[in-house]
Amino acid sequence: MEPNNGNSEDKMRLTAAAAAAASSSSAKKKVSANIKGWKQEKFRTSLPSTDRLVAFFMAFCVLFVAITSFAPEPVGLLSTNCPCEDGIQQCICPRPTVEALTVFQMVCLANSRVAAYACYPLYPVLCLTMSRNLLAWLQHTVIVEYVPFPTCAHHLHKWAGTCVGILVLWHGLWHLIRWGVQNNMQFLVDHPTGITGLIMIVLTPVIVCPMRIEYLRKRISFEIRKFLHYTSWIWMGALCFHAPKRNVFWIVGTPLVIYWVDWLFGLLINTRMAPSARFVRLESAVMIRLKKPKGFELKGAGGYCYLCVPWITKLEWHAFSAFKDPHNDDYVCFCIAKAGGWTRKLHEEVHEPIDRRIWLNGPYPSPFETALDTDNIISVASGIGITPALSAIKSLADHRKMHLIWMVRDASLLEFMFDFGIVVDDDAYTLIFYTGKRELVFQRPLPYNVWVFKGRPDLDDLVVSIITATKSGQELDMSDYEEIIEHHVDHDLEGATPAPLNLEHEFFKEVTRLTSTYSIDELFRAAVNRSHLGTRFISYEGLKGLIEDIFVRKFSDDQLRELFEQADQNKSGTISRGEFDSFMQHLQQRNKEHFDQIRKTRQQQKYASSKVSISFGPTVEEEEADKVVQVERPDHWRLLYCGGSAPVVEALNKVSAEHCIPFSIESFGW
Repeated sequence: MEPNNGNSEDKMRLTAAAAAAASSSSAKKKVSANIKGWKQEKFRTSLPSTDRLVAFFMAFCVLFVAITSFAPEPVGLLSTNCPCEDGIQQCICPRPTVEALTVFQMVCLANSRVAAYACYPLYPVLCLTMSRNLLAWLQHTVIVEYVPFPTCAHHLHKWAGTCVGILVLWHGLWHLIRWGVQNNMQFLVDHPTGITGLIMIVLTPVIVCPMRIEYLRKRISFEIRKFLHYTSWIWMGALCFHAPKRNVFWIVGTPLVIYWVDWLFGLLINTRMAPSARFVRLESAVMIRLKKPKGFELKGAGGYCYLCVPWITKLEWHAFSAFKDPHNDDYVCFCIAKAGGWTRKLHEEVHEPIDRRIWLNGPYPSPFETALDTDNIISVASGIGITPALSAIKSLADHRKMHLIWMVRDASLLEFMFDFGIVVDDDAYTLIFYTGKRELVFQRPLPYNVWVFKGRPDLDDLVVSIITATKSGQELDMSDYEEIIEHHVDHDLEGATPAPLNLEHEFFKEVTRLTSTYSIDELFRAAVNRSHLGTRFISYEGLKGLIEDIFVRKFSDDQLRELFEQADQNKSGTISRGEFDSFMQHLQQRNKEHFDQIRKTRQQQKYASSKVSISFGPTVEEEEADKVVQVERPDHWRLLYCGGSAPVVEALNKVSAEHCIPFSIESFGW
């Protein structure tokens, strides 16, 4: 993709598309084979992953249990002073709750102790990976070179939590079997170890299952799942007093205290109020723009914050990616998709653009911080997941090559983002795949290097194609996709000039956007509220106020007066509800006729660039491309993703594994 230097160049590229595609395919195979060849070297030189490191300590603890459980005193627990049964000479009887007098009972106890000791390295991990302020500070120390906190913290928390859930149930099961054989089930109600153990056994599936079982995740709301997860504080408290030995208290209690101190620091020090945040409703999202409070700063590739909207609820905090305002560095933005109960309520309450108070906890480092480690980044986003990518592009585009693949279904989100003026990398591919049904309507031409296609991409093929085209200088073959953006169709034809649009059409381009977001009734009431004429009529000032507050395009007073006169059919100086509805229907009909004519013109012209190849500069011969791809290393590239699409994550994981390209995810699905 390159700047539009003339229609003749466009035609030359289109004529050469087939040859470029064949050459690109050859180079693409070489790149794919080449980066696979680096897998063995990468495996040998990479540091062990954090979960493998924790697993190593778990194995060490299990080995320790094997020694202490079946070694004689004083090293182990075997004693000759116990009333052993089954003819054995040594058994275990340090205290009643862990007494094992037969071979079977010792097997049960061994299973319980192995599970308990295997959990010891996991307890600090559970607390420390959720100490967000501590991790944010460590992110700016040399430790991050060995432990990539933004990338691994949540993954490690989920992994450790799942392991603890399984091990705790395994631990409790074998204790219950042994106590049942010994007729000691009364321990569950009259002994501290039994009481705390019963609390933990009951709470473990309540804490773990709604977060880790997909069936439950889809059927239990986020608010309920989060509330259930907070019972882990009770679980941790019970664990601290579960065993009489002090090592359990210190192993669990110390990181728990660190977590609580971190939580209080975040609440009292790292939480700020924005007194006047702007809320704008989109078709299936809400955009929030606010002036950065004192001390609030987005660093590097952006980050995320926990937001509390007190006029929705004062008890809920939700995590959302933050991105810098493209026009003013003093402002920060959030885009919130209408997904769960809280977000739907927020969407419903924003009847029109409003200014309200909001609280922010953060910001915290984004997994996209890892983009700093590579020269070329392919950022993949679906839907609202575009927000962290925008922040990364704005921060890093001058120093890194930031390619963007955005899959989006919400037309209003796509329109708003580009009308808002988002920043894209001038030297990289910006490819948008639109899967919605409504015709896209933009207020201004898109940047020359932004291309919008219909349908979904083949991510495996597209990622390799981008690497090939970037390093070889050949064209990016997009012949399998249909380009659907208006300004390429209407303005790139030789000798073509954009058709003049009348005031009605300009006005309705705004209405097209808004009627998919607001109902006609909401628009009418918003205009009435600005008219101060009661509840039934709209004045000129009311219509003008509505357009100035809600519409992106600005109209002159003469244009606004003309619109008002067209709507005021009986020339009474006000617009009734019937006149407003009639005027809107008239605009919709005129707009439908206009777009029908555009579609007919497109079919007649059969514009060839609906199947395109894109490049940034002159192509090179295949021999030169071979030289380029032979020296290309996969660690010069990185895949980033933000969004809620499980199929996309699965596809990108496959691409990452097959081509050995590092892959980072920013997600708040918990």
